[in-house]
Amino acid sequence: MNRVSLKNWFLIGCLALVGLGSCTQPGEALTDRKRRENEAEIAQYIATNNLTGQVQTTDNGTSYIITKANPTGQAANVGDEVKYHYVLRRLFDNLIVDSTDIAANVPLIFTRGVYLNMAAGLYDGIVNSGAVKSGTERVGLRKGESATLLIPSYLNSGRAGTLLLPQYSPVRYDVTVVNVRTEEQQIQEFLAAGKLTPTFSETTGVRVIVTQAQPDSVQITTGKTVTATYKGYFLNGKVFDSGASPISAQIGANSVVPGFDQGLSKLKQGEKATIIFPSALGYGIAGSRNSSGVYTVPPYSPLAFDVTITSVK
Repeated sequence: MNRVSLKNWFLIGCLALVGLGSCTQPGEALTDRKRRENEAEIAQYIATNNLTGQVQTTDNGTSYIITKANPTGQAANVGDEVKYHYVLRRLFDNLIVDSTDIAANVPLIFTRGVYLNMAAGLYDGIVNSGAVKSGTERVGLRKGESATLLIPSYLNSGRAGTLLLPQYSPVRYDVTVVNVRTEEQQIQEFLAAGKLTPTFSETTGVRVIVTQAQPDSVQITTGKTVTATYKGYFLNGKVFDSGASPISAQIGANSVVPGFDQGLSKLKQGEKATIIFPSALGYGIAGSRNSSGVYTVPPYSPLAFDVTITSVK
């Protein structure tokens, strides 16, 4: 448990007596001053709302209170998908300035271990709160758990100022984790939703669903060169590669990602199929970026491909 330090009590007093502008210390950089002021505002919020003794703080500086615990809920490990809702409030008066679409239950999604397109403090609060897993690693919020996060502006993505939320404002996020899924769970749910039964299920995690069989055709084996038309997509249906041109690959020569190679090796000339595999057999923890450095396939993404085998040589 964290207590308000003497330094923070001094800053609270400074805020209350003479205002933020008068607390500037000689030679202090703007970012340092705003960071100090944010710490004081958060400490004041904790004291005013009698939260001392309830609030904990991550190593990165996010203060949090677990408001709903679910000790048996599924915890997210690195690479797992996390779905969550949030309500964003101004700290000084709790006015709501943003939220996910809670009424329609459209949560946001991120992958633990991948920090993309979300406020650093929001990510930090979700994955670094809760009980200790081992050593100093935190379990983070489990499925069904909720927390209040108090985040300084430097952990809120450098948000530009607006009429509702001035720049450098500390904020409060009320978050709820609504679901956690491993890659295997994502694949299983994808198969169930599409009522797909794999024709081949490999111990590596590759699934192949043959949608048009050619039992008397040429079998694809190691060393043969396969030409195929294809479409690559994520398990939410979003296409990342439309396969504008057919692909030609020699089986077993590492010319394509392993999951695609393994899937092709189960097919015959003229067959159509859907190949599904986990990220370990795709683009792994690195993902794939385009020439501008933007992810076309984020890390830890299980993938699906619809393929048609046009030739085997």
